[in-house]
Amino acid sequence: MKKIFLLGMLFAATVCNAQVVVWDGTDKEVDSDGGFWNRAEPTVVDEEGNKIMKFTLKANPGGWDKEHCNFALPLGDVDFKALRRMTMRVKMAVNHNVLVKIVKDGDGGYNTGRLFWCGNPNEWNILTFEWAVGPESGKIVDTGNTVLEIWPFEEGDALSNVGQVVYIDDIKFEEPMVNGKGIRSCADNSLAAEVKVTGVIGKGKYQNTWGDPWKEEAYDDYALIAQKLAPTATKLDVSEASCWDEDWSAIQAKCPGINIVTDATSIDGIKTQETSAEGEYFNLNGQRVAHPNKGLYIVNGKKVIVGK
Repeated sequence: MKKIFLLGMLFAATVCNAQVVVWDGTDKEVDSDGGFWNRAEPTVVDEEGNKIMKFTLKANPGGWDKEHCNFALPLGDVDFKALRRMTMRVKMAVNHNVLVKIVKDGDGGYNTGRLFWCGNPNEWNILTFEWAVGPESGKIVDTGNTVLEIWPFEEGDALSNVGQVVYIDDIKFEEPMVNGKGIRSCADNSLAAEVKVTGVIGKGKYQNTWGDPWKEEAYDDYALIAQKLAPTATKLDVSEASCWDEDWSAIQAKCPGINIVTDATSIDGIKTQETSAEGEYFNLNGQRVAHPNKGLYIVNGKKVIVGK
């Protein structure tokens, strides 16, 4: 199913999953209000029915010499609601760190940059950037984030890679949400009785680039939820959340007998939804999903919406 036909349903899925979708190939025009700035020849191209961004790095004959070595997208009045993890898909011909920076309103400065290693040349890579941890001066705040800037090569290496073609798709911020706010803002052991979590719940890795030496770190939203739940919590409803690499063991250990509801089924012995005859489901982070909830997934290389 082509992504262009999914636009009407995509907004509902995005709101349901409490994500901030910055770019998905359908909702922003190039060099327009809310679209990518005219740097590095931004072009919307079609890849097997999906719209993606193509950039070609080039030198600037005048002005800032590296202006066309990065991609910039205004964030407008987006309220991040404590969403601190950003993911996107990137494809380019060489292995290299990808640098992401966010312009802070007011002083025109940047949050501390986040980097992720982009391996697997000429294939799609899922990159994760984490702003919930690290130096306080580098964390993003709820509002006042005006521009997202993506450097496929760090500034010092930018001009030596003029001519490189880079493809980007599915830029979004995500995190588990409770009552419209990021779960990290909840106090430990504060979520009691019946709790509903929306947003995105998963496990993965990011690159810690503010320490010395740099190292790979893991995030685990299931353990984070367990940390915030009170031991007396009786019900956890995640039926409207997108989940991958599901691991409820930390929650069940802390809250014995808790009823975990996923897509109208309960986990005492969890019932899994059968995958489509069309093939296996993968979320936009590239992880296989055994029983997909409502949201946007990849099936046989195409984006499809599950549920309405």
